[in-house]
Amino acid sequence: MATDIYKLLSRCVRVGRVSSVDAADASARVTFPDRDNIVSPPLKVVMRGCKEDKDYWMPAIDDQVLCLFIANGGGKGSGKGYILGTIYSSVDPPPGGASRVLNIPGDMTINCGALTVNASSGDVTVNGISLVNHTHGGVESGGSKTGKPT
Repeated sequence: MATDIYKLLSRCVRVGRVSSVDAADASARVTFPDRDNIVSPPLKVVMRGCKEDKDYWMPAIDDQVLCLFIANGGGKGSGKGYILGTIYSSVDPPPGGASRVLNIPGDMTINCGALTVNASSGDVTVNGISLVNHTHGGVESGGSKTGKPT
C-alpha cells in the first residue's frame, strides 16, 4: 500500500527545470531530468493573492521548480498541472545577509494607491544618481531651489 501511495505521489508532485516561459499566458514548460527529460505541456504558474491584490511572478528559464499535477480520472497518469514555485538549491543558493531580496532582471511596475518606504539606512540610486549622496553645485543656502537632478 505504501508503494502505491509513493507511485501516486511521484506522478503528482515533481521537481524539474523551466525550459520555456509564456509570460502572456502566465505559463511555462518544465523538463523533468528524472523522467528522461520529458517536457511538460504548458503549466500555469500559481500566483499569490486574489483578484485585485495579486503578485505577478514568472520563473526564469532553467529555474528549478516544484510542480503539482492532478491525477486524471482513471488514476493512470497525470492530468492538469501547475508550477507552485521555485526552489533554492546548492546550484542556486538563497541570498545571504538580507531578510528579503528582489532580483528582477527585467522591468518592474508597482501599481498602488500610495507608497511609503521607511528604512533606517540605505540609499536609492536611479540612472547612477544617488538620493543620499547627490549634490548640486552653485547653489546658495537658504530658500533657493535647484533644478531636476542630472
